[in-house]
Amino acid sequence: MKTHTNTLKAIAIVLIAAATFSACKEKIEGELGEPFDKVAGLNGTWELTNFIQKDLNNPIKEERDLSEFYIQDGITPLQLTFNSSDRSYEASLEVGRNYFGEGGTWGYDDDQYPSSIFLFGENDTLLFDLGRMVRTFDNTLSLELPRGCSLESASAIETVVYKFEFIRVNP
Repeated sequence: MKTHTNTLKAIAIVLIAAATFSACKEKIEGELGEPFDKVAGLNGTWELTNFIQKDLNNPIKEERDLSEFYIQDGITPLQLTFNSSDRSYEASLEVGRNYFGEGGTWGYDDDQYPSSIFLFGENDTLLFDLGRMVRTFDNTLSLELPRGCSLESASAIETVVYKFEFIRVNP
């Protein structure tokens, strides 16, 4: 019986202490300001700096740096140019496989809180996941392209993710 009473006293003391400390917190005041324009943030020319392949079938999700297929001495790496005013884009590359099409228009899945970008070409639509949101003062862009294989009896199974890292070369 005495342990039960001691336990109740300990719980009461903890609750009183928690209430006392929570009452002492300062109230947060002020404005966060206007949200950043993610559409304007993508505007400019972006140049590839890294190309990583992540193997989703490997238990440790091994990543392999395959940048040498795109980045070679004396050759301009893959460049993407986005225009925020008319939502157009262009892709240019001299070496490596083109996963971005020749150009067209682009759009986010949600302009306020984007997580994906669509590239609308003349003959196809490409979908990339955003590694991070890009604001007008950010100089890095990360795009991810999940790839998979489809089975006749099931939907597509993702097997690999291509990660493209870019730097802003022209705002």
